[in-house]
Amino acid sequence: MHPILLLLASAAVAEVPTPPDRVAYRDAVLHWNETALLAIKEDRTAPPVAARGLALLHAAIYDAVNAIDRTHTVFHVEATPPLGASMEAAVSGAAYRVLTQLYPKQKKRFDAALDAALREVADGTARDDGLAFGQGLADKMLAWRAGDSFDRKGPFVSESAPGLWEPTPPDFTPALLPHWSEVTPFVPSRAGQFQPPAPPALTSKEYTADFKEVKALGRADSTKRKPEQTIIAWFWEDGAGTVTPPGHWNRIAQTVARAKKTTLVENARLFAVLNFAVADAGVLCWECKYKHRLWRPVLAIRNAADDDNPDTDADADWSPLIPTPPFPSYVSGHSSFSGAAAAVLADFFGDETAVVATSDAFPRMKRTFTSFSAVAQECGRSRVYGGIHYECDNRAGLEMGNALGHYCARTVLRERRGGPESER
Repeated sequence: MHPILLLLASAAVAEVPTPPDRVAYRDAVLHWNETALLAIKEDRTAPPVAARGLALLHAAIYDAVNAIDRTHTVFHVEATPPLGASMEAAVSGAAYRVLTQLYPKQKKRFDAALDAALREVADGTARDDGLAFGQGLADKMLAWRAGDSFDRKGPFVSESAPGLWEPTPPDFTPALLPHWSEVTPFVPSRAGQFQPPAPPALTSKEYTADFKEVKALGRADSTKRKPEQTIIAWFWEDGAGTVTPPGHWNRIAQTVARAKKTTLVENARLFAVLNFAVADAGVLCWECKYKHRLWRPVLAIRNAADDDNPDTDADADWSPLIPTPPFPSYVSGHSSFSGAAAAVLADFFGDETAVVATSDAFPRMKRTFTSFSAVAQECGRSRVYGGIHYECDNRAGLEMGNALGHYCARTVLRERRGGPESER
């Protein structure tokens, strides 16, 4: 990162917050959530893949907790735990099994996390039974998702035409996850229920305005972009080697859960619904991306002479502030993930909730917000400031994610009618 940007970041820090809890035990759900985020960071996992993994992790955790608590509906695995089985140990058994399957090369990390978690549970039959129960339940969850098409591969051929996505400079990386739209959603919905309309035509007034905005604000050496907008672009960049946008929202959820002093049972449900929505937002977003294949700003600006729009001027030397990801522009992944996450958190806590966000890019900085929707808005706009998205990408992604997030929060893992014993 440029030294001037680092100085700007330092000046923007109102106070240095206590670093997020990375090692110390808080409760089993938060402990394993953070462990998963560190694994994502080390593995350099792509955002949609990270979102699927987090959803799978928290699906297993939720069903393990709910099998013992029995206050809400089952997600997928109906199981009866041994009498007296430890809920905390069941969480750890489920989480450990899922994460060692997803990231086998990081087994030492998960062994250490398991040791730390089990130190909080008294030795004895309850702990042993809970651990074994969680592991067995996780095996069933893993078997179910093994056939969800997450590993489908195949050729993808980009077309060369004005408006259509192609690999972008400087690295011209091939298309990332072009078949991700075929991954089975965690929360079923009607086909096309949340899909946005097509992006604006290249000759439309909307496209022209968005083109001019990103060209002015997103240029690497822009004189139009304010210093804070530069910081915002990097704060939310969340590229390879970070916890990714889905992980960033999980960190936000951790912070709010600690502030609200939510229980283990509440956290199990919160993080499950949150990650179902974010994972499904990734599937819908990637479907939209490869359906419309809208070119990224760097190609649009360099090749504007070919777009049949007299109001868009080409600049062959234009480059964005942050690296352009290797997939089409419409809709924005950041905005889709953010819209979904903000909607779920708003359903749980109310939208007007104080939020403190940190970032892998600026570990000593915090940004504060008065609502989840404000966080989502800033995260989405960050991609325009970074020069890699148009405002139409952001707006459509936020709307799609928001609708999906509310749908997930109000559809799955509902309280059982008649109390815990009603569906036994």
